[in-house]
Amino acid sequence: MNNLLLTMAMELVEASGGKYLLLPSDSAGSNTDALKNKEGKDKVRGIILDMSNMEEKPLDNQAFVSMSSLLYLKVYYSLCPTHSKAGCKLNLPDGIYFPEDNILRYLDWMRFPGKELPSDFEPMNLIDLRLPYSKIKCVWDCAKVAPKLKWVDLSHSSELTSISSLSDVPNLLRLNLEGCTSLKELPEEMKKMKKLVFLNLRGCTSLLSLPKITLDSLKTLILSGCSKFLTFQVISESLETLYLNGTAIDGLPPAIRNLHRLNFLNLKDCVNLATLPDCLGKLKSLQELKLSRCSKLEVFPDVKEIMESLRVLLLDGTSITEMPSSVIYLSSLRRLCLSRNDKISSLKFDMGHMYHLKWLELKYCTNLTSLPRLPPNLQCLNAHGCTSLRTVASPLDLLMSTEQIHYTFIFTNCHEMEQGSKNDIISYIQKKSELMSDDRYNQDFVFKALISTCFPGCDIPAWFNHQALGSILKMELPKDCNTGRFVGVALSVVVSFKEYKQQNNSTLQVKCTCEFTNASLSPESFIVGGWSEPGEEPHMVESDHVFIGYTTWFNIKKRQQLSSANEIFLRFEVTNGTSAVAECEVMKSGFSLVYEVEVAENTSWEATSKLEKRISYKEDGYPSATPTKADSKRDEAMEVKQETFPLSHVLG
Repeated sequence: MNNLLLTMAMELVEASGGKYLLLPSDSAGSNTDALKNKEGKDKVRGIILDMSNMEEKPLDNQAFVSMSSLLYLKVYYSLCPTHSKAGCKLNLPDGIYFPEDNILRYLDWMRFPGKELPSDFEPMNLIDLRLPYSKIKCVWDCAKVAPKLKWVDLSHSSELTSISSLSDVPNLLRLNLEGCTSLKELPEEMKKMKKLVFLNLRGCTSLLSLPKITLDSLKTLILSGCSKFLTFQVISESLETLYLNGTAIDGLPPAIRNLHRLNFLNLKDCVNLATLPDCLGKLKSLQELKLSRCSKLEVFPDVKEIMESLRVLLLDGTSITEMPSSVIYLSSLRRLCLSRNDKISSLKFDMGHMYHLKWLELKYCTNLTSLPRLPPNLQCLNAHGCTSLRTVASPLDLLMSTEQIHYTFIFTNCHEMEQGSKNDIISYIQKKSELMSDDRYNQDFVFKALISTCFPGCDIPAWFNHQALGSILKMELPKDCNTGRFVGVALSVVVSFKEYKQQNNSTLQVKCTCEFTNASLSPESFIVGGWSEPGEEPHMVESDHVFIGYTTWFNIKKRQQLSSANEIFLRFEVTNGTSAVAECEVMKSGFSLVYEVEVAENTSWEATSKLEKRISYKEDGYPSATPTKADSKRDEAMEVKQETFPLSHVLG
């Protein structure tokens, strides 16, 4: 950015035959001395002054008076964080003056020490004004005409109390007032800002409300963290992005229905928000609706109209007791988050018709006892900490082909889950895997389980034909391991978490390292399962858990010449992504090779009854299934019949 600014200043100079002053921070006192030099000052077009390493000193109030050609002025601190509370090192004890009829276009002065810009400063040519982290209380002492001004940044000017002097800037496009904590109100004269498209009021903690004005061009309005802001009113029907998170509002006005272009609405942490209007279905362009931690919100309104655009719905930390059945009208929903809700006990809406839902987050729903049938294209289900969860509905009748590579189903700390539900989860994974074409993943060199799940337990399922106590497993490779009949490997471990302590920003991975007896073959490693928890939320795991993962054998074969290998050593460990987690211990491990199996061409997953005829359960409660085959589309343009493996063949 500094190079860009320097280049801009140089271009201004070259274009007019003038010159620029680049005053680096390591020149200490010499840079202000340069400003005192009167020689050639009328030719100066741009000044870039880095104050980082300077000692505090005063600036002559006549320093810029002779610079009649000055277009560009930037005073900044390259080595200091913008949020630093350090004051400006360039003091103005007697104020500052600019040339009469100045032509300044760009003024960027971080930590400007004055209470306002000089009264004789005429901004007729000013295009960009930036005074972040400044001491100003107002921009000017009276309103000034600034017909060319398009960008104003007064962010984090904590003493700013008024912007009424900006009332006559008809072409202003962007106004940044973030962190202006003393600003209590906006002037009604802002209605003259007919072209304003962006208004940032984030962190204006004294702001109470918006004026009764209309800004027809406004597209982005940010009121995040305005903790005293009580009532929201629509000031632009052109809004596309609206941040109200962290405000004190208790509801939304009926006029919200008129925001037909709104695609993003953030209401996170609105702790007083108790109701939502019934007109949400009118927001036809809405793509993301965030209501996280709205703790007083107990009812999500009926969706009376199909919302085809909505992709993300975050309801974590609310007090919603039941989701309406009409939520299925959110036909394009990709992500639904209901985590940290201790009121909801079941999901009574039919997720089986939510074909686009890929991420379902139910963490810490401690009262949730059952799950309905899962969506057909679900990629990630996280039910960590659902301590009352007992049942998960039987798998779906019909599955759709999908392009997603990795599938994860997390049931950590779900200690009440019935064995039959664990079987259903395994069967669901099995059917998902049948729609996955090996050829689709031939380009993937990332060794990560394509399908994985974890749940409380202390035994490796019996269908793993190679098992061992501890973290090391040794087995002989079959002679036909290089044939096309191998399509994948299934892995399982039992991990003890007795000494595992909760961590913030925690990542946990169960890693498998595969070593071959032939010295010419390098080890291969891949991730069996795990999770990553960003943010400040700790992740505690109690008791032993079973991890199951599947990955394609083809990825290993194309990297290695396996014909010369006789034995394989598998070493399992639990890592945090970079190093081993000493508090976790791999108690048991299991491995199975997955074969391709020929079946009748008319095999179908179209009905649950047909599936049940193929699946039976052994005494240990795990499924045993007859081999099946699925045909999947590679894309809409071309159908390619692929041999897919039935995971139930190894899960049985």
